[in-house]
Amino acid sequence: MSEGESLEAELRRELIADHPLYGLAVRAVARQVDNDDVLFEITDRSARHALVHLTWSGKPEQSPKWPWTQVFPGLSSFMRRFGRNRTP
Repeated sequence: MSEGESLEAELRRELIADHPLYGLAVRAVARQVDNDDVLFEITDRSARHALVHLTWSGKPEQSPKWPWTQVFPGLSSFMRRFGRNRTP
């Protein structure tokens, strides 16, 4: 299993039905190596991306607030917000 597939699998384990990414197909595109932030592409042709702070609990979280997630309408909006420090 690749690192990207492992990150995607962990995200699926952590999501509960009320989470904004629940039920959406995603692909890991970047990871901040000094913390647990992962940039996922939402693969529904919307061009949306989601920055997610994984908890690494290995199980569904108790609240839809976790894993913490910020959705961006596209990669360019993510880049405007975070600049080159988190370049995929």
